[in-house]
Amino acid sequence: MPSRTDVFYNDGIYHIFDKTIDNIPIFSSDKIANEFIRTFLFYRSVKLPYRFSKFKDLDMKTKKIKWEEIMKREYFKVEILSYCLMPNHYHLLIKQVKEDGIKTFMANILNSITRYYNIFNERKGPVFLTQFKSNQIKSEEQVYVSRYIHTNPFASSLTDIKGIFSYPFSSIDVFLEEGNNKNRIYTDSILNYFKNNRKKYANFILKNAEDQKMRHWVKYIDKFI
Repeated sequence: MPSRTDVFYNDGIYHIFDKTIDNIPIFSSDKIANEFIRTFLFYRSVKLPYRFSKFKDLDMKTKKIKWEEIMKREYFKVEILSYCLMPNHYHLLIKQVKEDGIKTFMANILNSITRYYNIFNERKGPVFLTQFKSNQIKSEEQVYVSRYIHTNPFASSLTDIKGIFSYPFSSIDVFLEEGNNKNRIYTDSILNYFKNNRKKYANFILKNAEDQKMRHWVKYIDKFI
């Protein structure tokens, strides 16, 4: 595997994405999609007494105690600003808060979900392409990238336009409802641009959704011209 040349800086915000080999629809399975979300919530922390696979085998009482510690923000090595899982790819908008946070976070979550998927499907080998892609985002651009991420299901015709707000494998729900953030997605960074007005953010999402869908299909058609 070639070494990465990306440099990730503390307080830097990055759009990270990748697709599967041969377009394997890994996240068409609700079970695997939910597993991946739990995986990246877990590996966001530096206070990890076990691998995620071992953590899941703990008794409920111990698991609850450990999970509460893992979910403390002071132990996060990355902040997750928004995310969306599509059948054959994922999008993450992430802020690095501890040295080498993104590299270790991504290595852990991709290794974990690959093992899980392979065991579940009785297969071997990689699931995702060799290296995930990353783009550093300027502070003001994060708002537009989050809109791009959250409208992906509509742009790809997985949902109608209203379905953007009920898509189960994205972070959109925590941007819409105050007090609905048990997974500690870092919404402040984006909502601050809207003076924490969630309705304004929802309108911002809708305003560009049709345009993004058109761009998606133009890009798709261009491949065959």
